[in-house]
Amino acid sequence: MSQLNRSEDCSFQDVDELMKTVQLAVHIPTFLLGLLLNLLAIRGFGSFLKKRWPCYAATSIYMINLAVFDLLLVLSLPFKMTLTHVKAPFPSFCTLVECLYFISMYGSIFTICFISLDRFLAIRYPLLVSQLRSPRKIFGICCVIWVLVWVGSTPVYSFHGKVENYTCFHNMSDGTWSAKVFFPLEVFGFLLPMSIMGFCSSRSIRILVRRRNHTQDWVQQKACIWTIAANLAVFVVSFLPVHLSFFLQFLVRNGFIVECRAKRNISLFLQLSMCFSNVNCCLDVFCYYFVIKEFRMDIMTHHRPSRVQLVLQDTMTTRG
Repeated sequence: MSQLNRSEDCSFQDVDELMKTVQLAVHIPTFLLGLLLNLLAIRGFGSFLKKRWPCYAATSIYMINLAVFDLLLVLSLPFKMTLTHVKAPFPSFCTLVECLYFISMYGSIFTICFISLDRFLAIRYPLLVSQLRSPRKIFGICCVIWVLVWVGSTPVYSFHGKVENYTCFHNMSDGTWSAKVFFPLEVFGFLLPMSIMGFCSSRSIRILVRRRNHTQDWVQQKACIWTIAANLAVFVVSFLPVHLSFFLQFLVRNGFIVECRAKRNISLFLQLSMCFSNVNCCLDVFCYYFVIKEFRMDIMTHHRPSRVQLVLQDTMTTRG
């Protein structure tokens, strides 16, 4: 999705050439590592669903859902690398690849948002949530997330409009950058989930800190606090630059920014931010395996986990 308003006196060829090298350096290891580790994560959490369904269902279902979205992103990377520089054999194939890419991105964002909300409710209202967090309801939430991202992907079908000689993820039509498409994407696709996650994370940290003098499990709760803060930071670092670059590109495409050097810098920033945000499909794996480790440690104790242990397990379910 580089700068599309190309003109004779403002070339973006050097930016695109630089990004070819960067994408190869970033996407190839991301694809190989992400494919292997996310498949292992799905297998690992699937085994917990079969063997320890009552205790670990909620976390496992959320984790599998997040891993599936990450896997979709991983599978789209080879096509994204190729089709950004080579014309697609037919337009519908280009649309499919773009849909998979953006569905996986926003599916991950929504999943992390619901995980953060679920964790906050588990900390704030543990008795109430224990009755509401049934596997069927968690599965239903994940289904709602899939419906939301698929419905929200409909603007992708008109990304290129009547533009001729386009390549995938480039040469988006003017309608793609219209206010009626851009602002709902920014508000509901990123700003609202980030606000919910920020609120839930800050409240969760505050509640755990207040319990410091009233609990014997402060070491575990302190680990929860650091994990919540780190996950929020990683979420913001991962997705804020991408959506900031979307906003800058919106200004370019609607004539608010016209200086050539600024356009080139925004094009480079947009492509770099999208490229490096994809690395998070691998970073999630560290969270997956930390949760699995906690599960196995709890199983070895041969008793039902305490409320603090459950909070810790659910705390480890966001990015980082």
